[in-house]
Amino acid sequence: MNEQRAIVLFRVAQEALTNVARHAEASEVIIALTQTHGACVLEVLDNGLGFDPQATRKRSFGLAGMEERVQMLGGQIEITSREGAPGSR
Repeated sequence: MNEQRAIVLFRVAQEALTNVARHAEASEVIIALTQTHGACVLEVLDNGLGFDPQATRKRSFGLAGMEERVQMLGGQIEITSREGAPGSR
């Protein structure tokens, strides 16, 4: 993995953990990083409250920054959650 990709993955994971700590009220977080065929998949899962990704994306610099960093490398980001649902991702 090149340095630029490693930095982006680190920063995305860092922002995701910051969001969990600030907003999710989660008691558990799981982070998984897999690499296959030159592609990296970073998953951050928590058992927190959840949120509406579409509504939050419009006013969140953190989510926008994550998306921008990933897109600069030609990647894509998927944020999945359900507002108010324990165990949301």
